[in-house]
Amino acid sequence: MPGPPPKPASQRRRRNASTAPVTLPASVSKRRTPLLPLKRPNAATKAWWKTIWASPMASVWLDADVPGLVRLAELVELAHREGATPLSAMSEIRALEDRYGLSPLARRRLQWEIEQAGGGHDETPKKDESRWQRAVSS
Repeated sequence: MPGPPPKPASQRRRRNASTAPVTLPASVSKRRTPLLPLKRPNAATKAWWKTIWASPMASVWLDADVPGLVRLAELVELAHREGATPLSAMSEIRALEDRYGLSPLARRRLQWEIEQAGGGHDETPKKDESRWQRAVSS
C-alpha cells in the first residue's frame, strides 16, 4: 500500500461538513423597500416586489444584491406581461430566485431557517395563500 498511513479517526475532517444554519427572523426589520426602477410595472410585479422585501430573506440581502433583484423583477415583469414566457426566461427566473433564497429548496441549500413564533425552526408552509398569490389572482 503506497503512501502515508491514514489519519486516526479522531483527526479526520469532512470537507463537506455542514455549517450551522442561519436563523432568519420571522418579523422583518423596518428596512426600506427599494424603489422598483421599472417603467410602469403591472400590479402583480409591484405586489411581488413588496412581498420579497417584506420576507425574512430580505434581512440578509445587502445593497449589492439590489441590482440582481431588479434584474429578477424585470424578468418577472416580462413573465406577467407576456402570455407565454420563453423557457429560457423561466429558467433564469428560477435560477435567480434560488440565488436569493426565494424558494424552500434554495433556503434549505443556503441553510436558512425562518424563526417561528413558538421558537421552533419549522418551515412548514401555511394553508392560506400568500399576499403575492392573492394580488395576482385579483
